[in-house]
Amino acid sequence: MKKVLFLIAFVTVSIISSSSFAQTANVNITLSDVLSFSVTQPGSLDVNFNTEEKYNNGITSLATDHISVISSRGYVVKAIAGTVTGIAALAPGSVKLTPAIGATNGGNAAGITYGSSVTLPAAGGTAATVITATNTSWNGAVSANKFNVSYLIGAGGTYAGKATGTNVIPVVYTVTQQ
Repeated sequence: MKKVLFLIAFVTVSIISSSSFAQTANVNITLSDVLSFSVTQPGSLDVNFNTEEKYNNGITSLATDHISVISSRGYVVKAIAGTVTGIAALAPGSVKLTPAIGATNGGNAAGITYGSSVTLPAAGGTAATVITATNTSWNGAVSANKFNVSYLIGAGGTYAGKATGTNVIPVVYTVTQQ
């Protein structure tokens, strides 16, 4: 009888010791929207209308890696004029914007559309769409998209006959997620 009890105890211990147990640990993950952008102020946007050719054709100035966007979703970049200063009272519509992928862009370039010769609207109007991205700026390694912007300023004799001196047409960029 002792041998039978011993055998039952041995089998029971063997079964218990070979059992496995499982428990679950929950990992709570909260995803939030991320959106930031910056606009650099390149010196190349200082233009001087001092020849007939410049008054006739305007001046094209390229701002390299001018706009940088980090977004966890698709986004839209818009532009509108700020308050124009200077004695010539230049029209914001005399500035045309054409964006392109930046020289040092490392972000996700898929799903991006660019405006072409976008006329800068006057302050108080509706901002013009310059860049539309249907995807996040992340490409798995780099988080930011960088964009060049080509400014065509004063084409077609727009500034001929205006008072001379320094004038400023601020370009106000905004970015929103889709």
